[in-house]
Amino acid sequence: MEKTKDAGSSDAAAKAPPRYRELVEQWGAAVGVEEARIRWGRLVGAAESGTVTLIAMDTTASLGYPTWAALAPLDTVADPARCPAWPLTSARPKLADVVLAATRFPDGAPQILTRHRRPVAALVAALTLVDLPPDGERIDVDAHLQSGGTITLEYDHGRPGSTTEDGEVDQEPTPERYIARAQEAGGGEIGQGEGDSVAEALLRLWRPPAYLYSDEPPLDPWATRPPEDLPDSAVRF
Repeated sequence: MEKTKDAGSSDAAAKAPPRYRELVEQWGAAVGVEEARIRWGRLVGAAESGTVTLIAMDTTASLGYPTWAALAPLDTVADPARCPAWPLTSARPKLADVVLAATRFPDGAPQILTRHRRPVAALVAALTLVDLPPDGERIDVDAHLQSGGTITLEYDHGRPGSTTEDGEVDQEPTPERYIARAQEAGGGEIGQGEGDSVAEALLRLWRPPAYLYSDEPPLDPWATRPPEDLPDSAVRF
């Protein structure tokens, strides 16, 4: 996704619920369902171009536990073909229902938006966009498998954490999660992803930057000694 939308003011992020602050900092404050309905065509077009719009069921009365969706590009959905689809003209008057279908716990699912039966964007639970890997590093699952690579899935039950006798936390709790690991045809691991579901783990399957695997020491310009045959007039550091 391209970061084409203004990140928004720090005030907007500060007022957002903690779980959504990272998204507000990146994509701007959430809009209400009615505002999204009024600007529907423009917002869908923005999603097609790579911009995310956060949509809140109620941005004022539901700050205790708001339900937020994201109108987002198709590549934020792991398997669009298996998701419910809505024609754009049908989704607009029923937008509250579409947002609820995308965010309802625990059986919410991405809702695909179509134009002339062609998928163009998606409404997803906003939390699924938190901690997505940087652009350009995600592993295309279909292409990876077609090239002879493999993907293994694991389930981590997590741990509850623990405290000392004085009540101080000495081990942070780890939530349960699914882990997807991608191996190349030769067997070496090239990336992994984690999430609350198998689909999210596959969505977050990414290849770490090459520099993480470099055997070369970091460049230290001060470690290079000048040649011994420099003339006396040369400046030495």
